[in-house]
Amino acid sequence: MISSEHTDLLLRVATNVGRKFAQRYPAMEAEDVSSEITARALEEWKTFENKLNRASEHGRTEYEVLHLLLSQRASKYCGEQSYAYQMNSAQAIYTPMEVRALLREHYYNPDSWVTPGKDTEHGTAVHHKGLWANLADIREALNRVSDKAHDHILAAYGPEDLGLPEPDRWSVDRAVAAVTRELNRHLNKVNTPHEGPGGRRTISNADSNYTTRKQG
Repeated sequence: MISSEHTDLLLRVATNVGRKFAQRYPAMEAEDVSSEITARALEEWKTFENKLNRASEHGRTEYEVLHLLLSQRASKYCGEQSYAYQMNSAQAIYTPMEVRALLREHYYNPDSWVTPGKDTEHGTAVHHKGLWANLADIREALNRVSDKAHDHILAAYGPEDLGLPEPDRWSVDRAVAAVTRELNRHLNKVNTPHEGPGGRRTISNADSNYTTRKQG
């Protein structure tokens, strides 16, 4: 049986973890992630509680331990949902981390743009740690973001001989997020309930499990 103190802590940490992972996985809704990991935590609460009770032995707070445990569940859940969506829809879902790597490793590398035959549209695809991306798609995404975002990307990842001043981290993060949104524009067309990640539930597993436990 979960105590009221731990219930409050669980809901607070789950909300924060849900927001964090929704930023990493654009196809996911923060509330859905929070709901799912809360449900999983309740199902494993005896294990969770034992680890929380020993937090001080490892020089950690209960918040820190619970944040780690919920982040582990969120990572697994978001990865599974993202993979399932891509397999079912045959459409890629890009994350800011992946887009950052593609920009850093490939987009401004002339060798990446070498295309076979008479491909004048530079329709070549590049591969980075399990992710395939078409350079033409990245170029289109860059063309759709603001001039400021484009300039930050160019300064951060473009040729060093341009001599552009290094932009601050937050400006680059916002610019990468803007490019990621453009690459994921197809996600905005998914409006059917329960079609892929982010589909709303009538009642969440977390609410159902919590209510059941409270009544028990």
